[in-house]
Amino acid sequence: MKRLRARATLILEKRRAWRRSGRFAAMLLAWWTPACGAAAGEAGAGSTGPAKTQQELMSDRGYVRYRGAWRTVQEIELIERAERRNLAQKEWNARLERLRKQIDQPAQSERAAEEIREIADPHAVPALAAALGKEGTFGVRSLYIEALSRIRSGEAAAALTFAAVDHPDPETRIAAAERLAAIGPHLAMPGLVAALAAPDNARLNRAAEAIARIGVGPAAAPAIGPLVDALETEHLMVVGDGTPEGSTTATFTPNNGGLSVGGGAKRVKRRVRNERVLEALVALTGMNFEWDAAAWRTWLASRESPPDYDPRRG
Repeated sequence: MKRLRARATLILEKRRAWRRSGRFAAMLLAWWTPACGAAAGEAGAGSTGPAKTQQELMSDRGYVRYRGAWRTVQEIELIERAERRNLAQKEWNARLERLRKQIDQPAQSERAAEEIREIADPHAVPALAAALGKEGTFGVRSLYIEALSRIRSGEAAAALTFAAVDHPDPETRIAAAERLAAIGPHLAMPGLVAALAAPDNARLNRAAEAIARIGVGPAAAPAIGPLVDALETEHLMVVGDGTPEGSTTATFTPNNGGLSVGGGAKRVKRRVRNERVLEALVALTGMNFEWDAAAWRTWLASRESPPDYDPRRG
């Protein structure tokens, strides 16, 4: 009898558990069905046909399939423009090389030189700048400089500025500076002023020399202050010639000379007066305070101040 009662109790408990689980399942189903319906409704809201393809979606966003990738019309235009520029530059390299060979041929020399002079395509600037850097004949370099001055773009002015400061031939530097003066000193002045801060003392002085050649009138104004700052500069220099330690050698600097004890080359800081910088200041301003930077700055401040300026009033 006890066994029968225990078994009946177990059956009743199982039935209650099934009922509870059934009610839970019904509740879950009641919640899930509307949620799914709402999501489906949102997905289909406003849709009048089948789902759009990827191409349609990307097209709606302004993208075009181009060379295996989705790109905007603006990106495609930039890519094609760069390709056209590169192609034109390569064509100018070949053309300029052909013209250079013709210059060495008496029957074609005059016509080839005239063709170089008349170049006015901005795409030719890289080819002209490269040819100017490697050309061994001054007469031909002059043709390249003339062509660059005809183009009158920012890139052409930068190539001429580089030649005016960094070309190893003094005549070429002068020719480039003169062309810059003719086409507009304002195009070259920012690059020349920047070169005044060069750690290379020789380059600094070449930049000052170029400024003096092209900076006439108002165009020179932005260079005066940097020139004053560059009157005297500090540079690392190598002194000593690697003689055995303990020996005595003569060591000469831009300011003085003397004897030093050997012991190998040494790097030391030296203050240097830049002659070309002073010459440029004198040429551009008509003043000469020599190496007195404070006097130069006082004069410059008086020039920059309004006529009725009173420093006591701040």
